[in-house]
Amino acid sequence: MKLAKPRPQILRESLPVVRKGRMMRVLQFHRVRAFLLLALSTNYYPHTVAIPVARALKANYTAKQIPATSFFYLPDGKQAENMVIGSSGQVLVTFDTALELYQINPFHNQTGGIVYHFEGYTSLFGIVEERIDIFYITGSNFSGPPDYYGHGCFVSIFEVNLRNVSDPIISQSAVKVLKVVDVPEAQLLDGLTIVNEPRGLLMSGDAQTGTLYLNDIHKHAARAVLQDELFNGTSQEVAAGLDHISINGLKFHDGDLYFTNTAKGLYCWVPIDNATGKPTARPSILSNYHGTYVDDFSFDSVGNRFISEDETGILLRPADITTAKNHTRLLTILSGADPNAFGRTAIDQCTLYATFAGTPVGVASIDVRKEGFCA
Repeated sequence: MKLAKPRPQILRESLPVVRKGRMMRVLQFHRVRAFLLLALSTNYYPHTVAIPVARALKANYTAKQIPATSFFYLPDGKQAENMVIGSSGQVLVTFDTALELYQINPFHNQTGGIVYHFEGYTSLFGIVEERIDIFYITGSNFSGPPDYYGHGCFVSIFEVNLRNVSDPIISQSAVKVLKVVDVPEAQLLDGLTIVNEPRGLLMSGDAQTGTLYLNDIHKHAARAVLQDELFNGTSQEVAAGLDHISINGLKFHDGDLYFTNTAKGLYCWVPIDNATGKPTARPSILSNYHGTYVDDFSFDSVGNRFISEDETGILLRPADITTAKNHTRLLTILSGADPNAFGRTAIDQCTLYATFAGTPVGVASIDVRKEGFCA
């Protein structure tokens, strides 16, 4: 199928307030400046044009920020990779350095423990709740840091059934786990998102090969549906580190698939046919955070994006990015921020949970009501 090329998406930065007589000169200056920044700070991508905002972000680091409150510390040696908030409100975390699914209770005594131990694999990646207490998880024999090397991996998707298990930490034997599908062509499936729940369609991204895979959990099948330069990293060397990790965060939202490219510092989207799960156009860049390692992200109820950036914390990309007063900025300082997700209960629906790396590794909560969100 021949894919249609979308119209270019241009990220517009806000302009300073100036007197009317100077507006045209200032406008012309900023247009020239944006062009020069684009030429000097980014690679050329044929699908779209985006003005890099990494420098603008630095100017916004001093803006008002919401503090993050650490409430749970993970065992030594664990490196959180992905996270989902279940319909019960429990926080479920996967690790790329362990075969364990971990559950954390953010309400009562903030306790946590292992839910299930996966034999024969080294790492767990993407996780989603497809139905109430029915989760799907990507398992792999990924070698992990410092090499981030996916060649020779085997990848599978599992169903984890927590229904009728009052406390899976205590009653691990009651947890039902079933391998749904093997994805032998994949090398490093990272993100996982639900495209069509009734039909059981899940999308995953291969951070090694730059490929989208459509997984049909009802038919126990998986197939590649799209490869693109925007899915690729900047290096395929064995020891390339994060420059090796391409398509990373992955979310299906309002009929479109959004993703980050960690190595290139990109936040992008690609339209998806909800009924079939197939892309209907090539991906396009929405924001270019050149020089930063953007990772996972989440949406609030009105479409604001909360993007984890590895070195600094949580970035806020407002839904209305073209409005002068609304522009991407650092919302919360949280070094090593990785997966983030909003609470699912009436108590914490305005709380953004995020894991963080370092010594120790842990989970933090961010009350976004302090900035007027979720009011």
